Amino acid sequence: MNRLLRIEWNKMFYNKGTRIFLILYFILIAIMGAVLPNIKPNLNGIEVDFIKLGALEFPVIWHNIAWVVGFGKFFLAIIVINNISNEYSFGTFKQNTIDGLTKLEFFSSKLIMNILFAIASSLLVLFIVLGLGLNFSKEFNLTNGIEFLAGFLVEIITFISFAMFLAFLLKKSTFATLSIFVLFIIESIFRGSEAFIRLKNNQINDEELTFITSYLPITSNGKIIGFPPGSISQYMMNGKFFTESHVQWDHFGMNIFYTILFLGLSYLLIKKRDL
Repeated sequence: MNRLLRIEWNKMFYNKGTRIFLILYFILIAIMGAVLPNIKPNLNGIEVDFIKLGALEFPVIWHNIAWVVGFGKFFLAIIVINNISNEYSFGTFKQNTIDGLTKLEFFSSKLIMNILFAIASSLLVLFIVLGLGLNFSKEFNLTNGIEFLAGFLVEIITFISFAMFLAFLLKKSTFATLSIFVLFIIESIFRGSEAFIRLKNNQINDEELTFITSYLPITSNGKIIGFPPGSISQYMMNGKFFTESHVQWDHFGMNIFYTILFLGLSYLLIKKRDL
């Protein structure tokens, strides 16, 4: 494992573009956590103060921070795609294989590095939550809501596994990156079509808001940690808008399935394809 990690680290560290993007990714997440308390958007003349609304208090801070930082997965996916497409562009995949690295070892080196990226991102979320929570929360409760850290980890691993699969499939970073956005649009069309058909046939009621198309890969990935919920009545009573919530475990399980699927397909592509 150390050998594979060292090989992969050298490839990434000595590629100037990948190194810069990787450093920028973690710096941007850290800056996001630092400036978040100072962000006070103005809506129709009313200043929205997230601190006063309780966004940075335990336990809702777990959900809010994980949801915001989750947008960084697109940046991380581009890094993963660029890293793999460089293997084909510079011929390092072929050279590694000639030098004795098996295809399984090559695949494992990519997988190990991706898991490390996800773990490092999750640790950064943990530090941001602790830093902001200790400063702005009246009560310290570490365990209540920590499930969102597991949700964030699975969300990141699944998304970059999907990006890795597209990179192996298409070999070109531009095509693979654009494919993510195209598939997002296609899934949106499917969701809209299902909603239209069910609405037209009166199949939607208050107890039936789950759409089959919400389990498509990109949509389901974004639903592990959904949009942070709020309550107007709670705000009227105690001034706190954000309400306690939970990870959507059905999408959590679905993303574990997608992760296994994308990793399996990626390895099959490497195994069957000629160098």
